[in-house]
Amino acid sequence: MSKVPEKSLGEREIFLRNASGQLLLATIELGCRDWTDNGRHTECRIKLRWAGGEIECIDSHFFESFKQIRKQLALQSIYPMCYGASRKIVITGMAADMSLGLKVYKAEIGNFPSRKQLVSIFDSGDDIFPASVEEQQEFQREWAESIRRK
Repeated sequence: MSKVPEKSLGEREIFLRNASGQLLLATIELGCRDWTDNGRHTECRIKLRWAGGEIECIDSHFFESFKQIRKQLALQSIYPMCYGASRKIVITGMAADMSLGLKVYKAEIGNFPSRKQLVSIFDSGDDIFPASVEEQQEFQREWAESIRRK
């Protein structure tokens, strides 16, 4: 861990859905450290709080941190209702680098998404298909393969 002070990137609210279908309000706190010491280093921290508990994870970008949180929530049969937890999204290296993993593309098999399909991982919409981390990764693989075939 770096001695560089963490920069707050604010808070967001999202909904979580439990096994009985109940929506639970949750708060996400975002913090980031970025420094150069024999190369560039980034630590992106997410702290998720809801009435049932608190989970905190740190990784190289926010999407990876959120995946760790989602895996822990899934053990309790709780799923976030936002694009970062939706099945039909992809993250590109450029999106991860430029937004620290806070932006993903809504995607369809066989089509490369446009800038219009870039969304925040914590935004919500009618086109969210909640998925496990593994299901989301499988869609990303299927999508990447469909793009290579074009």
